[in-house]
Amino acid sequence: MKTILFYWSKGSDTRVRTIRVIAECEREGKPCYLNLIAQKLSLSHVALKRHLDILIKYEYVEILNPGGKPVYLALTPKGIEVLKEFSS
Repeated sequence: MKTILFYWSKGSDTRVRTIRVIAECEREGKPCYLNLIAQKLSLSHVALKRHLDILIKYEYVEILNPGGKPVYLALTPKGIEVLKEFSS
């Protein structure tokens, strides 16, 4: 599944960029949420939500505060693995 999500599919570049933004927030110790990521990537929040839903479903990203407003996001170990692949 990782190959399709991050290499072969139409939205793969957006998903990699999303993971990079979340990692940047984590490095800076700042909260990361949908509207912040959408702004940094110049995407609508609706478009980004589709990608985030996929990343959450396949456990590359997790919600830190389920039911919170805004929903804070973080990388899972699988997400960190993907980040390492695209950092080299």
